Formats: sequence, structure tokens, C-alpha cells
Amino acid sequence: MLLTNSGDSLDRIENLGVKYKLLKGLRSRNPISLPKTTEALREIIKENSIDIIHTHHRLSEFYALQAANTFTDKRPATIITSLSIVRRKYNIEYRSNSIVAVSNSIRNMLLHKFNVDKDKIALIPNFADTEELTETDALYTSEKTHNRIFTILAVGRFHLEKNFEVLIKALKTLNDPDIRLMLIGEGNREMTYRKYISQHELNVEIIAPQKELGRFFQIADICVLPSARDPFPNFMLQAGLHGKPFIGANVDGIRELINSGVNGLLFESGNEHELAEKIRIFKGNKILAVKCAQNLQVNVKNNYTQMQVIPLIERLYMQLSRSKN
Repeated sequence: MLLTNSGDSLDRIENLGVKYKLLKGLRSRNPISLPKTTEALREIIKENSIDIIHTHHRLSEFYALQAANTFTDKRPATIITSLSIVRRKYNIEYRSNSIVAVSNSIRNMLLHKFNVDKDKIALIPNFADTEELTETDALYTSEKTHNRIFTILAVGRFHLEKNFEVLIKALKTLNDPDIRLMLIGEGNREMTYRKYISQHELNVEIIAPQKELGRFFQIADICVLPSARDPFPNFMLQAGLHGKPFIGANVDGIRELINSGVNGLLFESGNEHELAEKIRIFKGNKILAVKCAQNLQVNVKNNYTQMQVIPLIERLYMQLSRSKN
């Protein structure tokens, strides 16, 4: 069973036939709501004979642990997947039976900032879903214009950590009318982006979040992710899956996968001038761009798809089940 407080993927979940339930209280930080949400979660666990609770957020983990601890026997095992490099420490998080780290940067954070026992940490990366490579991709190939426009694709939250300001400033530095940016996402930085884009008359199209990104990858010449911090971004894996040259900031999980000049290019985070130069390199050197794209695609398809990663999660579930018995 999937328990969620909301989300933009419910349609897809329904199409897959996955049983889910909404529990709005999971997002509440109000101490007054704690007993009610804990009791509701306890009843769901009991009614559905839940053996393992797998959470993906520190607040959800807290509620899961509160509910699990109400069982004196047949207590469900708990797992949390740590997806972010976090700044604040509350001293109540990462107390599950097992903690999944999606990259070595996350694992190091858990070890050194939160003092998590290394034996409780399982290194299991994010993955790219090969179902994205559907027949719809082929339908969009004709949308790729064969003119002189060089198209950059960037996808993510409009948040300081994704640092898209650096990419927009790099376009100003390039001052090349043959380059355009498709920036897909939403967030509290959008008006800042729009103001800068308008002020400098940049060729940037801001696009609302999309359920299907296939046609945008088809149109793109390269993909760029200028993050200030990023544990192991899905957009990087998607770029590889779709065979697109990738440029990323030299941070965290990005540098764990990208070997600059081999399967992509790296630049110093926050340095729009170096990013502009990397874009210029891929635009002017198609041989290098194709080589990097192909190498990244092979790496992603061989190591970072659901075929390789889901069995690791299943194995972890089996280990937890055996340890309970």
C-alpha cells in the first residue's frame, strides 16, 4: 500500500493499479495533530497487516516511528530513503531500522552529521525509468528543428539549491542569439528568473512542470543542471537515459557519476563564466558531445534503471523481514 499526503503523480499511480490512501496529517508539523495522525497511521498498519514502513521524508519517518512503536508485538520494520543533503539537525531523524542513501554524499552526511551506524545504511541510488523511452519519443522526433538554434534543457525546482540563476546568467555571458533555454519547473524563484530574463532579453522559455518529458529531451541539444547542492539528481539520469550531453555543477552526487570530458562536463558551482564556456564547448565540438552522451547513456542503462535498482530494494525488504522473524 502507498500512503501519501498528496502529489503530482496520483494519476500515474492510479493507472498502474497501485492501492493508495491519502493522509493529509503526514505534512503537519503541528504538535496538536501528532496523536490524531499517529492513531490514523496505526489503524492503517493494523488493518492492512503492514510488515515494513518505507518513508522518504524526515517528518514522515517521525510519524512512522511513532505509529510503529505503539505495537508491542509484530512491530513493523522501518526504512527511510534519504534523498537530500540537509542542513538542520533535529536529533530525532534517521532512527529507522534501515536508512537508504541514494549516493555516497548522502551516506557521508548520515555518518558524519547524524552519526548513523554504518551497518544501518544501504547505498541504493535513484534510477531512471526506461518506460520513459516509449513510442511517444519517436513521435516527437520531428519537433527537433534542423535550423541553427541550439537548445538547452534544464528541469527542476525553482529553488536556491538548483541555482538556475547561474544558468540564466551564463546565457547572458554567452550573448549568442543561436542559443535558447527551455527551463521546466516551478517555485519561489520564478519571478526572479523572469525579471532577469526580461531585463536582458534572453531567449528563455519557462515551462510549467510536465508529466511527460520525452518530447523536450527530443528537442534538446544538451542538458544542464547548475545545482549548488544535489545528492543524485534524477534529471541527470534522465539525460543519460535519453542520450543527451550533460553539463553539471561539480557537487555532491553529480560528480559521483559525471567524469568530466568522458561522460559529461563539470563546472565550478556558481561560476556562470565557466558554465558558459562548457556550453560553448559542447556547441562547438559535436564529436565530444556525442561521445559524452553515449558514455553516459551506457552507464545509466547498465547501472541506474529500475532493472538494476528495484532488486536492491527488494533484497533490503527481505533482509528486514528475516531479521524480524
